[in-house]
Amino acid sequence: MTTLYFYPGACSLVPHIVSRELGLAVAVKAAPRPDDAGRAEYLDKVSPLGKVPALVLDDGQVITQNLAIVEYMAALGEAAGNAGVVYPKLGTLEHAQALRWLSFANSDLHPTFGPLFRPQRFSSDESAYPMIKGLASEQVLDLFAHVNGEYNERSWIANDQYSAADVYIYVTYRWAKMMGLDLAPYAGLAKMVAALQARPAVITALAEQGVPAI
Repeated sequence: MTTLYFYPGACSLVPHIVSRELGLAVAVKAAPRPDDAGRAEYLDKVSPLGKVPALVLDDGQVITQNLAIVEYMAALGEAAGNAGVVYPKLGTLEHAQALRWLSFANSDLHPTFGPLFRPQRFSSDESAYPMIKGLASEQVLDLFAHVNGEYNERSWIANDQYSAADVYIYVTYRWAKMMGLDLAPYAGLAKMVAALQARPAVITALAEQGVPAI
C-alpha cells in the first residue's frame, strides 16, 4: 500500500490531511528520527536527506516535497471523481490561485520558521539566538498579517474555496502557537483555523499523528 511518512505536527501534516480529505488509500507511518532504529534504512530507501514528507508508492517509487505530493494526490482524487476537494480542477485559473497560496506557504511562510526552530544554524554565538529568534518572529507575524487580511474577507484563501493552501497555512499557525507568538491580532486567521479543525478529515489526521487540535 502507498505509505506517507511523517513527523508529528511537521509540514508532512499537509499531505496527510489532503489524503484524508480525498479518501485515498494511503497508510501513514512516523519516520524514524536520527537516533531511532530504522534510520539508516529510511535514508537508504526512502529519503536520502532524512526529511518528511515522503510518499512511497505501491511499486516502491518515492515522491518527496509537499507541493509534488499534494499535486499527485489531487490528480488521484480527480481521477477518482473527487475533483475540487483540495484544489479547484486541474488546469483552471482557480487551481493556479490555490497553487499560488500553497507555494506562498511552502516558500515564504515555512522557511521563516527555520531560525525559530534552530537558531544554531544561523550563528555559532549563543548570545545571538534571542536576536535571531526575535527577527524571525517579526517576519512570521508580518506574513500572518498579510494572510489575515485575506481571511478577513473570505473563509478560505484561494477564491473562497477550501484548498491545500489553507491546510499548509494552518500547519504554520500551529508552529507559531507552539513557539508562543502573539496571535491575538489575527482574528481572520483564527477563524479559518477553527473551521478547518472542525473538518472530519483534519480530526482524523490529527488523531493518526497523535497531536492535539489547537
